[in-house]
Amino acid sequence: MRGHDDTAVGFWKPTSRALHQRLPEVDMGALPSPDLPPGAHQELVRALHDLHHRAGWPSLRTLARQSGVSHTTVSKVMSSTVLPQWGTVELLVEAMGGSRSEFHALWLSASSAGDGSAPAPAPRIAGRDAELAVVRDHLDGGGGLLVVTGEAGIGKSTLVGAAAALTDTRVAVGRCLPFSTEVPLMPVVELLRSIHDSDGGRWIGEALSGCPAYAREALARLLPELGAESGSTDDVDFAQQHLYAAVAAVLARLAASGPLAVVVEDLHVSDATTLDLLEYVLARGVEVPVAVTWRLDDQTVPRWRTEWLARIEALAAVRTVSLGPLTLEETRDQLRLAGWLADSPSRARRIHDRSRGHPLFTAHLAIQGDDPSLPPLLADLLDRRLGDLSPEQDRVATALGVADGPVDVQLLAAAAGLDEDAVLVALRHLAARHLVSVGAVDTVRLAHPLLAEAARRRLLRAEVRRLHRTFAELLGRAGGADPAVVAEHWRLSGEPSEEARWRAAAARQARRRTDPRSEADHWLRVLELGREHVVEPDDLVTAWLSAFDALQLSGRLEACAALVDEGQPDVDALADEQAAKVLRRAAQVAWLVGDDPETAVELAGNALDRLAGRPVGAGLVHVLDQRASTLMDLARYDEATRDLEVALEACAELDDDALYFQTAATLAWHVGHLGDLAAALDLFRRARSRVRGTAGPWREAHLAMLHTDVLLQHHRPPQEVEEAARRVLELAREWQLDFHLLTVVKANVVEAYLDAGRTGDAAARLVDVPRSPSYDDWPGLWVSARLDIVRGRTDDAIATMRALVKAGDSARHRLDRAVWEATALLWQDEPARAWAALRDPLAAFLDSPGIVDYWMAFLVLARAAADLPADRARRGSRGDPTALEVLEDLEDLRRAARRDPLDPQRSSAGVAAGVTWEAELVRARSADTVDHWSRAAVAWGHLGRPHAAAYCRWRAAQVALRERRGAVATRLLRRAAADASEHVPLSRAIAETSQGSTAPHGTADEPA
Repeated sequence: MRGHDDTAVGFWKPTSRALHQRLPEVDMGALPSPDLPPGAHQELVRALHDLHHRAGWPSLRTLARQSGVSHTTVSKVMSSTVLPQWGTVELLVEAMGGSRSEFHALWLSASSAGDGSAPAPAPRIAGRDAELAVVRDHLDGGGGLLVVTGEAGIGKSTLVGAAAALTDTRVAVGRCLPFSTEVPLMPVVELLRSIHDSDGGRWIGEALSGCPAYAREALARLLPELGAESGSTDDVDFAQQHLYAAVAAVLARLAASGPLAVVVEDLHVSDATTLDLLEYVLARGVEVPVAVTWRLDDQTVPRWRTEWLARIEALAAVRTVSLGPLTLEETRDQLRLAGWLADSPSRARRIHDRSRGHPLFTAHLAIQGDDPSLPPLLADLLDRRLGDLSPEQDRVATALGVADGPVDVQLLAAAAGLDEDAVLVALRHLAARHLVSVGAVDTVRLAHPLLAEAARRRLLRAEVRRLHRTFAELLGRAGGADPAVVAEHWRLSGEPSEEARWRAAAARQARRRTDPRSEADHWLRVLELGREHVVEPDDLVTAWLSAFDALQLSGRLEACAALVDEGQPDVDALADEQAAKVLRRAAQVAWLVGDDPETAVELAGNALDRLAGRPVGAGLVHVLDQRASTLMDLARYDEATRDLEVALEACAELDDDALYFQTAATLAWHVGHLGDLAAALDLFRRARSRVRGTAGPWREAHLAMLHTDVLLQHHRPPQEVEEAARRVLELAREWQLDFHLLTVVKANVVEAYLDAGRTGDAAARLVDVPRSPSYDDWPGLWVSARLDIVRGRTDDAIATMRALVKAGDSARHRLDRAVWEATALLWQDEPARAWAALRDPLAAFLDSPGIVDYWMAFLVLARAAADLPADRARRGSRGDPTALEVLEDLEDLRRAARRDPLDPQRSSAGVAAGVTWEAELVRARSADTVDHWSRAAVAWGHLGRPHAAAYCRWRAAQVALRERRGAVATRLLRRAAADASEHVPLSRAIAETSQGSTAPHGTADEPA
């Protein structure tokens, strides 16, 4: 049985030549030998290993270069249980100077058909036949995620390794270690590097040549050896989208050139960004199978990781294999395969009774001998196994336990305080006792994480600190180590000043790897250490500003507020530019979190005062933009406009085209929402004029989002909206990108066609809009729900809206969801439920200046009130308010709104929303007239909203029928049917009315 063996799966790396040459007694050859049954294949492999020895132990890279095959292929020939092709064996034999005819005869004997097509021998693994088939089939498949779960030592890695040995698919492996939470994307870096190193970068280089241009630069953030400059880290949020898209693209291209699978070991201790990246790859349907192992009995795993696992396991493309104990017969097989059972069934039963089928416990019981005095628990047994080592062996084992991961032999020697020869001797004995495993070049580790835990348990606290200090010093001097790992060793050694220095480096690395969450945590630790006076004041200000920005990027606004409340630097003691930066962030907190716009304006003003008289800089633009946003919330539009105009003048003076582009777009959106479409369009043109070609995907998407939103507000034709999005949509296709801002733009185009009554065209464009459960894709789900309503699929629409919790749970998001859920309920003739769904979310948002955009919510609520059953007009039902009370409540809601969304001077729907509101209220009192509804229909027609106009004409026809004006009703219904041709529930209601039905119907999905 193999334990936690670094060479078990994936791109096997050459083991240490020096180490293996000096450990022959314990069968640690220069390359790992596969477990094969006696026979011709075993003889072939032994002959290859003997030839490798005689050739002087050339490395895998050397053999790959001399033979012209990949590093991985060499490893498979020497270390896999799969019989290789003769052509590959021939190339390797020639590269090592062997006899071609001799090896051809051996290969022919091993091949049952003489053509290399013999089936692979069964893997050396006890039991798990069904599970092995599932994992193997998954690795040979076309995508999706397989989660292999179980407690520590149950055989998760062994199972995945055996499955990888059974497949011709190339398996790239990344491992999470206890320090993984400190290092962003640690397993992703490892598996990408294994692909890169398998053939000197040729395979991944060819894949990148078929990827968008940004992919190499983005991946260089993880693999500097790709040789590309890793770009600016200013737009970290979008840089993360770049990186995720690049990883997905390169994996897809690699898989297109040959079978590829990805394995991530011990995902339960990974960083959050790795989990996000895996979710991104799965959501995009990348056709690369991913298998992960997950330990279930680790009590240190935080709740958010287990919640991620539960969420991801609910996806259709995810399967789970749960491993339990082995049966008695399977335990007997385990002992037999490992050579620990000499035809003694009674011994197998005794061991199984004690281990209860736990493979790791079984192995260590067998290794210790058939001693009834052995401890009854695995942890105690491991403690005992480490308790009778020689002093040198103990020093090596304890050093490996503190490192808790692969360690270079030279580093291990320095950490243990021994010369390299003594370490190699100790390792030989530890390997003979199955306590260590050999990994990549010159690296070793304890054979299982539980052994590492046992080794650490045996140390005094002072010994642990000393070893952590040693590792920190050695890793820091050697270079190339992850700074977060070095920082963590310094923390555990109790050296705050050194930890602070390396934490800052770790934060900068996290920024390069586009992980603001990890970056923020590292900066917060620097600030915590600053309270111990081990960080210079200037460095503390930098850490505070950087921590705030990273927290904001990762959406942790409450933590931003805490940072301002508890640790804000003394602005009076700072230089003007530094003080302005701190004050601007304090203003952001007062605005976004504290809901105190007046204080936010004052703080932004203080920041501007500190910048007065100084040369114009980007900081001035940022402060002005911040204050303008706050002034908008206070409805001080003239002041907000002036701030943005001054900011735009500053951008021109700075000659900063990118900043000008963004500021002009923001000002354009602002004046557009104030009603001046011509001025807005001119500003969008001015923004565009400052950029040659394109401004890059993020800025192009930002401008397109604002531009299309303004056009939607002004009810412009869908072709115009689509034209505003065209540049970024073309750029996205060229770059093969999908990200949140782009999804918003695509959704806006779909919405424009829906508003124009062109349901078929909207559906055609919805195909290109991502609609996964990911937060980034919620706009796609949003417009798909709207489309479902128009198509009559109201149950689907309601389910989608209720599932949109990832879009956020703010008052605005709750109101957005409620508007469309209520609309769908109205088409189900459920006005009481529609009222209940929408009334409270609307009331909760009345005090926001943004209420002015929600004329739609008021109209839907008014329709719900008018559609209530007739008996509600006389009395309440089951304690419900009467119709009169409902109408009074409705009018009170409008009066309580901070800004009246139905005022024709403020509403983007203009006159149409106001006259429709009046028509619904008089309909609720059964006093509506044909004229009420006809005026509303004409108003919606002027705005290019045919479905809304059709709804109003349908209502007008109902009044005409009630008044026995048949000819008028017929004319209105004919026109309504034509305008509602692509609105299923409205068309159905019109048809029923035409047939003389007098049954009440629900209302349209948008204003009439």
